[in-house]
Amino acid sequence: MKRWIEIAFLAGAILTFSGCAQWEKLSDRIHEPVITTRTNTVETPLGPVSMVTTHTNWVVKSSAESVAELPRDLGFPLGGLITFVLTSALAITAAIRGRQYKMAVISALDAGNQFKDELVKNNIDYKPMLKTIIKDQKAKGTFGIIRKFLDLI
Repeated sequence: MKRWIEIAFLAGAILTFSGCAQWEKLSDRIHEPVITTRTNTVETPLGPVSMVTTHTNWVVKSSAESVAELPRDLGFPLGGLITFVLTSALAITAAIRGRQYKMAVISALDAGNQFKDELVKNNIDYKPMLKTIIKDQKAKGTFGIIRKFLDLI
């Protein structure tokens, strides 16, 4: 039995830490994004400015949560404990996924700033390309979100 536990742990560690596409597919089946939008009004010297902020949280899908609650509902011995452990594991993986997306966005924005600095150092005109990118971001509705992240860096 100890050998099977070690094999399962090793397989789980390889799957988790390898960045395998199967992990992403499994996470897509278990988690769903919940997007909340909030409008803040900021007083500026030019008058009040409304800023819309969007925040994405990854939560456990109701179908996955109901499967995790089966041991308790069926009355297994220690079913409540099993349900608690499964639900906690699902919530932890949702939090990890949300953090990974946030870190990826910040990393991409930081890389963009570094590329921009290198272009300026080498006297390369990047402004026409930047205008095209901004126009595309505004069309997709992501410009405000990206601008907010750029301001954080």
